Amino acid sequence: MVRIPVLTTDEPMTRARQVLRDDIFREIAVTDPKGRYVGYIDITDALRVTDTKSDILIKGFVRDGATVPPGASLIAVSQVIREKNTDIAVVVDDENHVLGGVLLSEIFPILCTREDLRGTVRDCMENRPPVCHAEDNLGKVYSKMIESGISAFAVIKEKSLIGMLSRRDILNNGRVRKSLESGGKVPVESVMTTPVITIEKDESISAAAELMVGHDLSQLPVVDGDLLVGMIDRHGVLNGLHAKE
Repeated sequence: MVRIPVLTTDEPMTRARQVLRDDIFREIAVTDPKGRYVGYIDITDALRVTDTKSDILIKGFVRDGATVPPGASLIAVSQVIREKNTDIAVVVDDENHVLGGVLLSEIFPILCTREDLRGTVRDCMENRPPVCHAEDNLGKVYSKMIESGISAFAVIKEKSLIGMLSRRDILNNGRVRKSLESGGKVPVESVMTTPVITIEKDESISAAAELMVGHDLSQLPVVDGDLLVGMIDRHGVLNGLHAKE
């Protein structure tokens, strides 16, 4: 369990936007004025509120979140995260006060080592992978990330997959962030991660998990020979999770 950002329903969305823009989290736990957990807000909603003087409150954007008690097993945590399609399970006490959070990124390597993963990549991948082009303006691609909620794009150049661009690539690069904020034009290929790591569509889910854990990846492009045919993320891998007898 780790400390996670927590805001209240009566705070402005601009505050949520600031936290999500400046941190690694994609979600923020939300409580009522009495400190009881009511749900979460997602980066997609928060970053759409661009007016710094906006009086729009968080309470209008709260989503139903994943919660677990302090003693929940990792399997139970992963099941709740899958059901709610979130990146964080919020740990709450008997009165629904937030104690902390369990991040999918933190438990993923443990689950992949400890549990059985069955099936092939093609069974759990996203068939229409989000793509952008190497020469695209980074600002426009980042806007698409915000609008769609997609956290990573495959980067194409002359019909070939040459890299990956994630939200983390942008937020971890202070120079790029300043350029975007000032309206500067930055090409995607100057920020993307390369060389790109891929997996064949007929490989096992366990092979995909091994690559993702070994290289600390949240998304993995799926190929059929030289052709990009899909994308698999941590949630996709969890769909192949079966506890050992």
